[in-house]
Amino acid sequence: MQREELPVDVLFVGAGPANLAAAYHLARTLREKGRDDISIAVIEKAQSVGGHTLSGAIMDPVAMNELFPEGFREAGCPIEAEVTGEQVFQMSERRATRLPLIPPPLKNHGNVIITLSDVVQWLKEKVEELEVMVFEGFPGHEFIWDGDAVAGVRTIDKGLGPDGQPGAGFEPGADIMARCTVLGEGPRGSLTRHLTEKLGLQGANPQIFGTGCKEVWRLPPGRFEPGRVIHTAGWPLRDDQYGGSWIYGLADDKVSIGFVTALDAGDPWLDPWEMFQRWKSHAKIRSILEGGEILKAGAKTIPEGGYWSRPKSHGDGFLIVGDSGSNLNISRLKGIHTAIKTGLLAAETLVDAIEKDDFSDATLSGYETRFQESWLRAELYKVRNFRQEFKAGFRKGALKAGVKHLLGGVGKERIAVEADHAEMTRLADAKPAPPPLEYDGKYLIDKRSQVFLSGAIHGELQPSHLQVADPDICRTTCATEYGNPCEAFCPANVYEMIDDGDGGRKLQINHSNCVHCKTCDVLDPYQVITWTVPTDAGGPKYQGL
Repeated sequence: MQREELPVDVLFVGAGPANLAAAYHLARTLREKGRDDISIAVIEKAQSVGGHTLSGAIMDPVAMNELFPEGFREAGCPIEAEVTGEQVFQMSERRATRLPLIPPPLKNHGNVIITLSDVVQWLKEKVEELEVMVFEGFPGHEFIWDGDAVAGVRTIDKGLGPDGQPGAGFEPGADIMARCTVLGEGPRGSLTRHLTEKLGLQGANPQIFGTGCKEVWRLPPGRFEPGRVIHTAGWPLRDDQYGGSWIYGLADDKVSIGFVTALDAGDPWLDPWEMFQRWKSHAKIRSILEGGEILKAGAKTIPEGGYWSRPKSHGDGFLIVGDSGSNLNISRLKGIHTAIKTGLLAAETLVDAIEKDDFSDATLSGYETRFQESWLRAELYKVRNFRQEFKAGFRKGALKAGVKHLLGGVGKERIAVEADHAEMTRLADAKPAPPPLEYDGKYLIDKRSQVFLSGAIHGELQPSHLQVADPDICRTTCATEYGNPCEAFCPANVYEMIDDGDGGRKLQINHSNCVHCKTCDVLDPYQVITWTVPTDAGGPKYQGL
C-alpha cells in the first residue's frame, strides 16, 4: 500500500491547550533564534480544532501570562468573564446550605471564565501565524517505531467498510515521521494508553477518573450575571461517592453547568449522566434554570489521580503533556493552566533537544527536570493525596484534605489506590440503585438528547471504533456478575443488550452515538473494551461548549 510520508522535526498529537501552547512557544523561540529550518506539525482527530475539547471552565491565568508576556488579553484571547463572585453550597435532597467560607482550593478571585473550545481555536490561529502546520480531521492511529524509539505516527485509514476492508473513497493514512512526538491527547488518549502499556510508563498509582457532564444554557436576561461562580457538593451523591457540580456565568445570558461523578464508587449501576440530570431536579438548581433553554451538551472523563498517577512522560522520541500526563489539579478543579505549563516546559525541552540535535530519552528527560523545578510540581505535590483522602467518605475526606492543604501538604508521602474498574462491586453485593429518573425533555434530558446536542456524528458504514475483545463475556459473565454496567455508565447509549433472536441477549454497539468521553475504556470491569479513533474523524462538535 502506498502511503504518503511527511517528515517533520516535531509532531504534536492533539490540538488541546497543552500542545498548542507548546507549539506556539517552540515556534516563537525558534524564530527568535533564527532557526527557520525546523518543521512543526499538529494533528487533531476532530474535524476542526475545539471539536472534541470540553471543560468547565475557569482558568487560572498564571501559565497564559507566561505564554503571552505581552498579555493574553491584549493578544486577543477570548474570555467570557472575569470571576466576580462565588458561592459554595452543601446539598441535601431538599436543601442547599451555603458555606460561610469558600474552601481555599475553590477561591477563584483573579481567575477568568472561558469557553475552552474557543480558546484553542484562537491558539490554533496563533500557531499558524508562526507557520506551524495544523492538520484537522487526522486522527493518529498507531506509532511508527525505530527499534524502541518512537519515530512518528501513522494516521488512520479512511474509507473503510464495516468489515474493516477498503471501500469507496478509501484513503490510506499518512506516515508522519518525526524526531519527537508530543502526546497531548487529553485523558485516556488511545496512543498514550498504548505507549504507557508497551513501555511500562505507568505512575506509582494507576490513573483514576471522573466523568464530567456539561450543558450550556441560555437564561432569561439578568438571571445569572457573567462572572458569577457556584459550586456544590453532596446530593445526589452519597457520602461515600466523590464528585460535585459547577455553574459559571458566561457572556450573553449563558451559563456553563456541569456535574462530575467519580468512577471509583463501585456501583455497577453508576450513571454519571443520570446523576447530572438528577442534580438539575433540585429546587435550588431548577430556580436558576427556570425559563431557560439548553443550547449544547456533552461529556468527558477527567483524570483525577494527580501527582502519583503521572506516567513517565519522556522517552526516546516522545513527550507526554497535559491531561495525558495526569497534570490536572483536582483539588482546584483546574487543568487548563497546568496543561499550558506542561506545554511551556515541553517547548523548552524541545529547544534544548534541537540545539543538541539529540531527541533521545537522555535529553528529553530535561522535561521532568524542568517539571520538578517548576511551580507546577509544587502545586501538584502539595495536593498529592487529595483525591485519595476521599476514599474514606466525602465529609471525612474533605476535612482531612482541607487540614493538609492549610498545613502545606503534610502527611503520608503516597496513598495507594486501585484502578476504577477494580473497585466495581458485583451486582449481588451492590448498594440499591436509586429509582429511575423521569426526563421531561426540557430541563431534564435523556442520553439520546445529549447525543443530539453534542453534535456527535459518525458514519454508520465504517468499523466500530469501540473494540470489544470478547463480546461473549457481555451476555454471560458480565450479565450475571455486574448486570452489564456499560448500559448505565455510558452517557450516550452506545452499549445496549438486545434480543439475539434465540431467547438470549447480545451486545449491540451504537458507535455512531459516541461522544468520545472514554468512560467505557476506563470502567469496563473486564477491560475488554478499547476506545480507538474512528476512521471518519467523526465525533462530537463541542465548539461553543
